[in-house]
Amino acid sequence: MKTDTTTNVFGAPPKRRTGGIVITVSTLLAFSYGLQMYAVVPAYSRLTTEFGLSYSQVGLMVSLWFLGYAIAHIPAGFAAAAWGLKKVAVWGGFITAASSALIALSSSYGLMLSARFMGGVGMSLIVASIFPLGSYWAKPENGKLVAGILNGLGLTGGSAIGLYVWTFLMESYGWRASLWMAAGVGLVIALAGAALIQIPRNMDELEGDEFSWSSTVKLLKSKTLWGIGIVSVAAYGAFFTVSQLAPGYAETEHGFSSSNASLLGLVMLLIGIPGSILGGIWADRAKKFLSTLWIPAALIVVLLVLIPVANNILLWVILSAIGLFGMMYLSPASVSPSEYPEQVSSKDFATALGLVLTLGNLGAVVFPYVYTLGAQLGSSDLGWWMIAGLSALSVLGIHMAREPRVPHVEGQPVTDPVRPKITAASHYQV
Repeated sequence: MKTDTTTNVFGAPPKRRTGGIVITVSTLLAFSYGLQMYAVVPAYSRLTTEFGLSYSQVGLMVSLWFLGYAIAHIPAGFAAAAWGLKKVAVWGGFITAASSALIALSSSYGLMLSARFMGGVGMSLIVASIFPLGSYWAKPENGKLVAGILNGLGLTGGSAIGLYVWTFLMESYGWRASLWMAAGVGLVIALAGAALIQIPRNMDELEGDEFSWSSTVKLLKSKTLWGIGIVSVAAYGAFFTVSQLAPGYAETEHGFSSSNASLLGLVMLLIGIPGSILGGIWADRAKKFLSTLWIPAALIVVLLVLIPVANNILLWVILSAIGLFGMMYLSPASVSPSEYPEQVSSKDFATALGLVLTLGNLGAVVFPYVYTLGAQLGSSDLGWWMIAGLSALSVLGIHMAREPRVPHVEGQPVTDPVRPKITAASHYQV
């Protein structure tokens, strides 16, 4: 698979690049935003002491990342259509790296909140770019698997390292120096994206200058995309909420040491790596696409209900299972627009994905405060059950979505409902 493409941002002439390199760099960009999102988490206990923050103020730092991420999803799709996937991906990498640097520089809580919000915006820019790139560079039968790699090795790998390795870095070098290290890693990866990301030849619509209000409005009216997005509240929103709040819950309610609580969060994220890849393989081969979404989401709801009644050992099992099913869901959801080529053109892929993930991120924004509210009204157990109840309602959104993989009826022409008709793999051979 090879192609001549546009020049890179340094003005160098186009070179032949393989789709594997583009997918690898995209995975590194996903690793970077996972790292920037979670590298600050081990510092929360230090920040509460140094800046006198309350638990709700720490929860706001968690929520503002996802608020920026949620608000910017659809605009990021607009940006990808207008300016091209490569530019948006690279700028997203720089912005997420800068968010960690700003927190390292910060002497005020307000600046930290602004940096977290900015990091979420940068993450949305990367997501709007790398999943379309991965989908269009992948072979038709491996589109969801590539999404699994981006989410598993990329996002989950970066998140796990940020949550666990950065705990030890902060103990050795302090939280400011450690966040500078995270920012440095992000900067290097963004520069790699500027040098190595390429757009496939014969897919000029991915270069930008393709934004259209009429097609965007039509896209935003899709009941199917809205339905998938609502289901994402249960899986996507709950998964990211649990991954950030569960270590603290284990420490305060179950008496875990800080190191064991961090290890619990690490295991939850690490098990998501095979979960993401398994979810991609399942979605590529499943007879019904929607089942790859609602089944993991429903299982997460059940597991959320069980958290308050779990003992220490069972808590490890439950949180690990949430990590597994959360990432199994995210793989097909991340490229779900490719299942509906009659509704979503290649230039609108990022906007369609933005709609799905914007709705899913409502859970990640709201659930930390739902949990806090439950804890204030009764106990942390009530907080988990409130999240579970809202997640259960969101799973019902699957009834709004149309199943794209319908059995072929003899006498009717065969179409491919799984992917857009034009991909990089359509034009180039490995």
